[in-house]
Formats: sequence, structure tokens, C-alpha cells
Amino acid sequence: MSDSDLLFGADEPVEAPVAEQTVPDRPKWRILIVDDEEQVHKVTSLVLGQCRFDHSPIELVHAFSMKEAQQILHEQPPFALALIDVVMETDDAGLRLVQYIREELNDTDIRLVLRTGQPGQAPEETVIAKYDINDYKNKTELTSTKLKTLLYSTLRSYRDIRAIAANRQGLFNLIEATSKIVDTHKLPIFASAVLEEISALLNLDEDAVCTHTPVDAIAAQAMHQKYAILAATGQIKQQLDTNHVLPPKIVEYFDQAKSEHHSFHEDSVYIGYYNAPLAGENLLYVKPNSALSKMGSRMLDIYTRCVAITHNNLRHKDEIRNSREELVYVLSETIEKRIPGESNHVRRVSKMAYIVAQESGMNENFCERIKLAAPLHDIGTIGISDDILNNPGIFNDEEATAMAMHTDIGATILGNSQRPILKMASIIAAQHHEHWDGSGKPKQIKGEQIDKAARIVSIVDVIDALSSKKSYREAFTKAEIIEHLKDQAGKKFEAQLTQTALDVLDEILKVRLQHPDS
Repeated sequence: MSDSDLLFGADEPVEAPVAEQTVPDRPKWRILIVDDEEQVHKVTSLVLGQCRFDHSPIELVHAFSMKEAQQILHEQPPFALALIDVVMETDDAGLRLVQYIREELNDTDIRLVLRTGQPGQAPEETVIAKYDINDYKNKTELTSTKLKTLLYSTLRSYRDIRAIAANRQGLFNLIEATSKIVDTHKLPIFASAVLEEISALLNLDEDAVCTHTPVDAIAAQAMHQKYAILAATGQIKQQLDTNHVLPPKIVEYFDQAKSEHHSFHEDSVYIGYYNAPLAGENLLYVKPNSALSKMGSRMLDIYTRCVAITHNNLRHKDEIRNSREELVYVLSETIEKRIPGESNHVRRVSKMAYIVAQESGMNENFCERIKLAAPLHDIGTIGISDDILNNPGIFNDEEATAMAMHTDIGATILGNSQRPILKMASIIAAQHHEHWDGSGKPKQIKGEQIDKAARIVSIVDVIDALSSKKSYREAFTKAEIIEHLKDQAGKKFEAQLTQTALDVLDEILKVRLQHPDS
């Protein structure tokens, strides 16, 4: 009979459990023993010290009073199990410790087992009903076998609680990651956003590469390789930045996924495959620094499907956006052709306005809207006679007054729509000839009464006009444009926006090279 049997009581001999093999670098199961008797600590350590659970060892931590236990729990969390004596420095020290753990530390995961050698002082039924404990044992009942059974059952409970918490957090991460890529409106940054969210999803630093095999041959030809790389992270990114060639093993993985038409998990790597009508065949390679769990693999499967749907929708939205943008240009340029010498003006104003809007700190939604609204700024010229539009020289007062009416005409044409882009276009059409100091036309409004979008278009419209050669003058040089903008800052133009335009003037003038006059 062992010392543990003498202390905890006798038990029939049972078959010893098969020893589990310890897996290196696995975290230990931390057990807190709280008792004021030295012998209890010694015997508990003798019985439990060499136990293993779920391939991990047990770590026993000792406290000899309620206060010492409180300090350990506060400074050295977490613990899976606490074996707590009821009577220590006071008759209810163990009960007060339970309250401290549950109410002050707010730890609902740790398993709490009360042990007492004086059951009459704290009746079992009363303790179980009143205190948030997981078991209540008399020390005389706890044989070595029963103590080990208690250990394994409570650790299983703790493990399952932590697994539920991890799955709940994983679900939260999955939903959050998916919502972020759904909110990504630009295809060029989509792949990078996917990899970033995978890192957050797994809470690991991994090497990852996301590729896309396009349905057509354009992207592949541009990259001069079978798989066109969209984005990469970690060491793989550094390698690709150097030689631009995918490692043969990754190519082999991708070939396998393409031939089998599904994702798979192999050799501690995850290969995602998804095929969408517009997005084409897409592949994802992820190699975490540690083994990928079943839950991690399942989350990646779900996330990959979300990526496929989002990628396809983004492609579809891109097609719609491009068609809408081209329709605006065609409409604007049809009207533009009535004005001699005007060519690609609306395209340039569109792109210039986008540049200034971005530089001025406007959000992407505003920048996209002004890019589509700006080309319509002169749509009102459809109501101006050809005699005035075809005048090669400077307008006289009567012609200038008639020409100024194009702002009201444009605002009227566009003003009945409730679409955000057309509403902005209507405001721009009405106000893009108003001046910051109130000297403009047609309403002589001034300052911040002029809409921000109209103020931006007013500046870039003039920049593009000055950059163009007219029948009555040569195109302004860059220096002359700068001088004019500075002279009109605070007069015709808002001073701050003028400085913003000057800061990106080189980028603005590049737009003329991309879309020159015919």
C-alpha cells in the first residue's frame, strides 16, 4: 500500500493507464494545489506529478494559503485546474478563494475542485448549490485512482471549454476577415487584403502566396510564367521579389489543385482552389509556422469560398464600373466635339480631379464619384448655339453671357436624378465657374458655399485649359501655370486646394501625356 493510499484512502488495484508520449514544445497543463498541510502537497505531487494528458505533461504549482493562491492566480495565469482545501487560515478560506476566482478574476474556464477533511463544517449540498465549483470531495474518499480520474475528467472539461472558446474566436475572426475583403472595392488590393486577413485568421506569421491563372492569356503573358502572381507575404515574397519564379514545389501543389479542381491540406501547407466565371481559376498557398489544425483548415476552406464569391463579384463590379465610366466619357466627348480644338479634355479633367481629390484627403468613395462626375461639367454646352461654340477668338460680353448659361443648363439636365454621381455632376456643372472670392458666374457664390467637388474641378479645368494651345494663344508652360495658380489662390480658387494642386502638378500634367489633344 502506498503513501497516497494511506492519506486518501484504500482502493482496489486497477490496471495502470498506458503512458502517453509527450510531444515536444506542447504547453503544460498547469494545476494549482491550495492546502495548508505540507503532507497533502507531497502526496498529491507523488500521485499526479508524472501524469500526462493529451500528449502534454502536468505542471503542479503549490500555494499554502488563500492569500498566496490569490497572488499566484493573479500573477501567473492561466491554470486548468485548482484543487482547493476548504479550511485553511480561516474556516471558509477555500470558499472565499472560489468567489475571488469567479467574481474578481472573472475566470470561468478554470476547473475548481474543493477538498476537505472536515465535511461537517461545510455541508456538501450547500457548497455545491452556493459556489461555482465543479466538484466537492472528502480527502478520505480520494484514493490515488480516484484522484487521477478526477484529474483527467476535469482536464477534459477544461480542454473542451477552451476548444469551444477557440472555435468561437475563430468564427469571429472568420466573419471579420470575410467582411473586410467584401468591403474591398479595388481589385488591385484585393489579393493583398486576402493574405492579410489569412494572417489574422490563423493568428500566425506565415509564408503565403496568392495567385490567379487568368482565363485569357493576357495576364500570363505579361508575367511570362504559368501562374500570374497577385500578392505574396513572408519569405516567399522576398524570394519572388528577387527571381520572380515560383518554387517548383508550389507549382506542383498548384498543378495538383488545378487538375483535381479542389482545395487540399498536405505536408503542413494549405492549397486553396476556387474557380469563378469572371475571376477564373485562383489558387492560394499558405504555410503556417506551426501545424495547421483541423479548425484552421476548415476556416480556410470557408474563407476561400468567400474569397471566390467576393473576387467574382469584384470582377463583375469592375465590368459595370468600366462600362459606366466609358459611357460617361462617350457622352461627354460627343458634346465636346462641338467645341473646336477640344479633344480628350473631359478624360483629362476626370483623372486630374481624382488626383487632387485623393491628395486633399477625400475618401475613396468621393474620389471615385468625382472621377465619374467631373467629365459632365460642361454638359450644358449642348444648349449653346454653334455660332458661340465655334467662335475661335475671345468672347464679347454678349457671347460670354450666353456661354455662362451652360452651367445652369447642365445643372438642369442632371438635377432630376437622385443617383449620387449625377447629383454631384449637377452641382459641379452649376458651380465650376464660381470663384472663391465671389466674382464668378452665374450665382456669385463664394468660399465654402461652393461645393468641394466643384472647387476641385474648377482648378483642374483651368489647369487643363492653360496647358492647351488655343487659336488665340500658345499653351502655358509649367512655370506659367504655377504663376497663374499662385496669383489666383484665394481669389478664383481656394488657397488650400490650390496648394494641393501645386503639390501634385507633375502628376496632373502627366495626364496630358496619357491623353493628348488629337
